[in-house]
Amino acid sequence: MPRKALILLVCQLCVLLAGCAVNASPEPEKEKQVLTAADADQFFEQGSKASMNNISVVSLHGTWREMGRQYGKLMKDELYEVHDFVENMIALSSENTERSKSIIALDQAQYTNSMREYMEGASETSGLTIDQIQVVNALERIGGLPKCSAVFCWDEYSSGPLVAGRNYDYSNAFAPLKDDMVITVYHPADGSLAVAAIGYAGEINTYNAINEKGIFMELNNGTPSTNIKTQTDRIQGTTMLFSAMFETDELNDWELFFNTVACSGSYIINVADSQSARSYEWCPTGVKTGNTDLPDGLLVSTNYYVNPDWLFATPSDAASWEGLTRRRNLITLSENYKGRIDALQMQEIIETPVEKGGAMNELTMYQIVVVPETKMLWLQVVGGPEWTRIDLSGFLD
Repeated sequence: MPRKALILLVCQLCVLLAGCAVNASPEPEKEKQVLTAADADQFFEQGSKASMNNISVVSLHGTWREMGRQYGKLMKDELYEVHDFVENMIALSSENTERSKSIIALDQAQYTNSMREYMEGASETSGLTIDQIQVVNALERIGGLPKCSAVFCWDEYSSGPLVAGRNYDYSNAFAPLKDDMVITVYHPADGSLAVAAIGYAGEINTYNAINEKGIFMELNNGTPSTNIKTQTDRIQGTTMLFSAMFETDELNDWELFFNTVACSGSYIINVADSQSARSYEWCPTGVKTGNTDLPDGLLVSTNYYVNPDWLFATPSDAASWEGLTRRRNLITLSENYKGRIDALQMQEIIETPVEKGGAMNELTMYQIVVVPETKMLWLQVVGGPEWTRIDLSGFLD
């Protein structure tokens, strides 16, 4: 074979082999970008922990005390970090100290037996006292109430199954907790549903959760619409929502829940399954359906009640952390991308800053996108790594 032909043949083979290598590599790389139950690398008793990008998923099994023991051991370092953070926050002023004491005392009086058992278990293995565990659990109530915005798209608005996005807005003071985000997956031995709760380490109630039936729930602060004082003679709304997630296997169950349970504060609760979403404006004087001004297939909420049947005045932007502008912006973006909204598009929507026609602002601490049908979740902590994709199906099943 002539030398020139041989060189040409070798070059062609090199190109072919390089092409095979390129074609073979994307799938393994793609798999590495998804956190699954198989990635667990820490274990204690029946519990396990998987982590990626400083986000942990802790899977717990057994009685509430057993689950608490697993959590205390697997999340020991994060629990100490959050405890120190809360203690420093409490010590900022004498007024803050007194307020915190009253919040923790109220919590102690209202804990369910399951929560007490869980805390005792966590104390046994973490080294923190039960009082310290209770301080950690009170983190967000001591800090105030979250603000937040949420978008749910389905039917004509989505390009596939229902997809939800939410900005969790709180306070810049919480920025040091960016490495203490955890998804806690509970598998109670009492036969109730498995639930994945998303929040900061040590929180036993929930502001964001999805259960094994694909029911997703998220909470927004509704106080700008009511200014009603929190009712201390009722169990905390977040505790009741946490308990409900273990029992609600279909969307209609939430209708029964909100018509039965009196609320301690003023919230906007958005819930969804794989087919549709609903909004409930829930306060001590009652509950009404929210999102009444939008077409089917789209739900958008921030921090004020939109049902015109309320006697409360619609708050201003100043009173609702730009809630009117944020909601209007998210509606506009959803209309602009109508029929094309999937998980990636939803990430772009909720990442759009207020000044550029979106809802993200200086108070946004973390962001969630979830597809209930597949139990696929994307989580991004502001100031941390980019979006982390988490397949919760394996953790919940």
